[in-house]
Amino acid sequence: MSKIQKQSRRARLFFQSLFVLTPIAVCYYWLTVETSYDFLTSFGVIQVTHNIDSYTQLPLTLTTRILASIASLFLCSIIMYALKVLINLFRSYERDEIFSLDNVMSYHKLGYSLFYWVGASVVYGALISVILSFNNPPGDRMLVIGFGGVDFLTLVLGFIILIISWVMKEGYILADENSHTI
Repeated sequence: MSKIQKQSRRARLFFQSLFVLTPIAVCYYWLTVETSYDFLTSFGVIQVTHNIDSYTQLPLTLTTRILASIASLFLCSIIMYALKVLINLFRSYERDEIFSLDNVMSYHKLGYSLFYWVGASVVYGALISVILSFNNPPGDRMLVIGFGGVDFLTLVLGFIILIISWVMKEGYILADENSHTI
């Protein structure tokens, strides 16, 4: 087994474990946040980008927790899609398929998944602000829409990955032409 195949196997196994753990962690977070079972944030395992206290001073109800979980799983589904694409990509590398059309399509899908991520994170931010502030008295409810520097960098990274997919496509065409040359 070559180094590429060995490292690709490790990367694939890592992404497969993330594929399973990500939705579990999201649900665990929302069901335990601000409770005595909140080990993820109390030990600093994860850092949250939004402060729940800035949206509401009331304790989170079960309905709020479930709605926040559903909204977060919506955003998580894009991460899981990208992880599935990465799993397929590294599985191809394990089979020693470097310049294949499937890999080109994987890079293409990865680039677009970053665009989906940015769009969904804007929607998610607005949705989570409404969900968390819904139990506030009228006049104290919030709708927060934001687009930050990280979102811009994510879009740039998406464009870079799309360019890489176009380069990989040219590499695939050249490899295919070379395989037919006698």
